[in-house]
Amino acid sequence: MPDTGGRRKRGSEWKLSNAHDAGQLVRIQCGLCNVKRWYQPGDLKEIFGDIEAELVGGKMSCKRCGKNEYMHAETQNPSARERQGIRVRRLAGIKVLRRVIWRDED
Repeated sequence: MPDTGGRRKRGSEWKLSNAHDAGQLVRIQCGLCNVKRWYQPGDLKEIFGDIEAELVGGKMSCKRCGKNEYMHAETQNPSARERQGIRVRRLAGIKVLRRVIWRDED
């Protein structure tokens, strides 16, 4: 088989903007403590940029165990019945932390 360089052979990558346009939700699950959270793709796009939806899981850490190597993300289109039981986390704001770094002069 030819080397594809880690890319898919067919089709384009499914980015967060595609998921937002299709009305999908992003489910992020921790494989260690089995916590599932649902997010709007537009909110995740504002934080991480327009990246492939499956890559979002590796950029987040679990609130319960604090680890990020077990996080898995996938886009889903839940039915209206499933949607009623889902609590979607929405972006309330982004805070930028500024730290002062000092150096000693000789």
